[in-house]
Amino acid sequence: MRADNSSLVNDIYVSLKQDILWLRLKPRTTLTESELAEIYKTSKTPIREALSMLVRDELVSVFPRKGYMVTEVSLTDMRDMHQYRYILENANLVYAVKHATKEQLARLDELAEQDRYYTEDEPHFSKEVISNNAFHFYLAEMTGNRILVKQLTDTLEKLQRIMYFVAEKNYMFRGCEEHHELVRLIAAKELEKAQLVLHHHISEVLEHISQVRGISKLF
Repeated sequence: MRADNSSLVNDIYVSLKQDILWLRLKPRTTLTESELAEIYKTSKTPIREALSMLVRDELVSVFPRKGYMVTEVSLTDMRDMHQYRYILENANLVYAVKHATKEQLARLDELAEQDRYYTEDEPHFSKEVISNNAFHFYLAEMTGNRILVKQLTDTLEKLQRIMYFVAEKNYMFRGCEEHHELVRLIAAKELEKAQLVLHHHISEVLEHISQVRGISKLF
């Protein structure tokens, strides 16, 4: 693949991925190579390659001779992803309690305070979700384990479509306070209490979904 074609494929892939994650393309939306080729002013080949990458990410499903569809998110998928997320983040938390430096804790607290800024200012949910994730990404980066960082990144990306809907002001404010509490407990090396806060912080998304009686109600 030529470098210029590779760049085009990546640009289309990133554009479609962001449209899916921010729900500009909602679950069950049908996609065709010809329609996308017209939108992106290109041939079907780079469109097909970009869609193949999204199929690999499990954000798009392919139906031979029919086209593509933005994947749905089932409640079972959500539960599994949240359980997996907790396993990843608990590993990060254990590492932080043992090894976090004062400088790293200060940076974590700074990221938590950014959440407060986005929440108390004119709300912009996409910024709030990004800020919330930045705290968790940095907690993972503190381990120095690139595999942990990649797995958490992939998991949070898949959860982003749901996070967008729970990014209500009260929810984000509670998340901000829980981030600050996590920093305090990490600094105090109180692992068990930190794990309880982390578990509540992550499971609250599922509780919100239960209150609206299912994921389908969100879209």
